Amino acid sequence: MEGKKTTSSRKKAENANGVNKNDVDNFYSLKYLYTTFDNLKVQGEYNFYGIIYDASFPKEEENHAILPNTKEPLPKYSCVLKLIDQSTNCLTNPVDFNENVITLIIQANERENIPYAHQIGDIIRVHRGLYSPKAKRNVYLNLLKGNQMKGSWCIFAAGTNDDKPYLCSHKKYTYESQDSKNIDSIREWIKNYMALDNSLVYYNQNKLGNRIQEGSDKDLIVHVVKKLELDDQLVFFIQDDTDGCELHTYKYFDFIKENDVIRIRSYKVFDSDVLILNEFGNILNIPTNSSCYKNFMNNLSKKLKDYQKK
Repeated sequence: MEGKKTTSSRKKAENANGVNKNDVDNFYSLKYLYTTFDNLKVQGEYNFYGIIYDASFPKEEENHAILPNTKEPLPKYSCVLKLIDQSTNCLTNPVDFNENVITLIIQANERENIPYAHQIGDIIRVHRGLYSPKAKRNVYLNLLKGNQMKGSWCIFAAGTNDDKPYLCSHKKYTYESQDSKNIDSIREWIKNYMALDNSLVYYNQNKLGNRIQEGSDKDLIVHVVKKLELDDQLVFFIQDDTDGCELHTYKYFDFIKENDVIRIRSYKVFDSDVLILNEFGNILNIPTNSSCYKNFMNNLSKKLKDYQKK
């Protein structure tokens, strides 16, 4: 929770035995305090870093927001992200993971204030997220106009050393010395975590070979064989170790390249050889250093070799 750094508490810290005065000065010069997910217990506003485990595609809500005083109707956009961190993830909470994962719900009047995440494992920094334990483990981030205490978010790529976020809710953002240390530490943890078996476990997975029988609203992990750009959409030729087909989707997903391994969240069958995304569907890259990526590619390689022998 956002802590209060009062004068009296600072004096107590300076007078405590074994406390370095420089450490106290550094602590009280920081604008934000951050917490880990295992310490989200009491309802309130928190600042934290999360690691993107899943995300819905941003959508416009049917019910518009009403601006206070003017009563002016405004569009309202929303997005839902599933987040893990060092304290709460598939390995620390393997049995009841779905009950402990943090669900971040972001609402805004402007589409550019909503995150379009690119890759599983990227880091999101959240300021002033409202935690509500009554609704499982939900955190609400309100960027709607007229809200006095607006929250904010920034997304940092996990696989680089770049200090700059590649997506941000606002043009200006706070970046303190602690952010560099925190993000470097989280990147190192992600690198080690993703390499472990069962670090990414999804419970609604399907295979391309079962796409007709299993119906819609399932998820997939697939390999992008080829990418085709049309005037109004992208066509990806995809495969797994059971079958192959096409995925037709928005041009937004241009960041996806040939030979990427991707997670398709919530698809539906348009016809037997064409998939499209559902309303909340999304596509995220699987990190190449993850056991999920390596296991998938090993299974695919074995299947292709077996097919070539026939």
